[in-house]
Amino acid sequence: MTTISESARAAIVKEFQRMDADGEGAVDLTDFLRAPRRLLTALDIPEDAPKAQALIRANETQWAFFLSLGDANGDGKLTSDEYVTARTSPEFRSPDRPGKGEVCQTLFAVLDSDDDGTISQEEFLRAADFLCMPPTEASSYFAKLDSDGDERLSAAEFLKAVKRFYTS
Repeated sequence: MTTISESARAAIVKEFQRMDADGEGAVDLTDFLRAPRRLLTALDIPEDAPKAQALIRANETQWAFFLSLGDANGDGKLTSDEYVTARTSPEFRSPDRPGKGEVCQTLFAVLDSDDDGTISQEEFLRAADFLCMPPTEASSYFAKLDSDGDERLSAAEFLKAVKRFYTS
């Protein structure tokens, strides 16, 4: 495991706790898929829609990789410590990590409800709850992400935001 600051560890533990909705102290695939499924429901996207299926598959790939990095006892679940181990491993930061680009691309496609290749502020705000942000904070964050000021997030701007989220 990579040495990280206490604040970085606390942020990863908080991320884990959001996934551990039943509070049992471990996250399994059902827990891991709860957030993308909740987002699909919030956006009124049926789970059998192609965009939804792509998002679920990408998250399943990412989950399998998390297990390969942190599931010390092979039970198909991650405890908080195992999740921190997975998230802070050098392999997690690898550009070749399975599912890394897929999750970002499929999430972008899901948020781009009008399929114009960008995410408007309205589309972004519809997902604010999923992003664990109050609407006012999400509006402010959107403005920071919109580096060219066109009131839309390109795929590149969105990817930059996701990278910032996972490395801050």
